[in-house]
Amino acid sequence: MTQELVLYQFPACPFCQRVLRQIEQLGLDIELRDTRRDPEAKQELQQGGGRTMVPCLRIAHEDGRVEWMYESEDINRYLISRYGSTG
Repeated sequence: MTQELVLYQFPACPFCQRVLRQIEQLGLDIELRDTRRDPEAKQELQQGGGRTMVPCLRIAHEDGRVEWMYESEDINRYLISRYGSTG
């Protein structure tokens, strides 16, 4: 599992699906938290990121910083730049 990453999402969200496809194409094992079914996940997202919008990628950096990245295109660009291309 890619330990420093958590994706806040819900399955019916088309923008979340874009990110999930990218994760699959890159072969990443990222923890998923469903904000529709898990009230704790929704609360974490609100408290940490300041909004409940999904998708949101929580990035825990090695220096201890935590970044909350919204927008599917931004998330996919980050994943490709960090973990490789889709071929």
